[in-house]
Amino acid sequence: MPKGRGSRIDSGAPELRPGGSATRKKPDRLRRAADQLDQAAAADDKAAGRFAEARVDSTPFGISAQARELAARWSAALAAREADARVLGDATSDLAGRLRMAAGTTSGSGFRRRIAVAP
Repeated sequence: MPKGRGSRIDSGAPELRPGGSATRKKPDRLRRAADQLDQAAAADDKAAGRFAEARVDSTPFGISAQARELAARWSAALAAREADARVLGDATSDLAGRLRMAAGTTSGSGFRRRIAVAP
């Protein structure tokens, strides 16, 4: 293949050659990405906890049938957002674990622990 625009063959960039600096940097980049994903997973857990607290601590809207229906819908919406945040957090944590495995290490903050929240 001729050296042309976009061609990486015979390029002068050492990081693009086999065994170049890009292969040495890859595990570090994967570990940093996994750490950032762990932070995102922790934020998801925090959000899920806040949704759970809001659902438990929400004040009644009133005694009318319309108020009770509104309160039930609000509670259901909060429960759905809590579940979404937990699923997202779990998937994010799993991805962080996979990145660590690809980097060849399981050190660092590793897999996150579950945070107990009110039902």
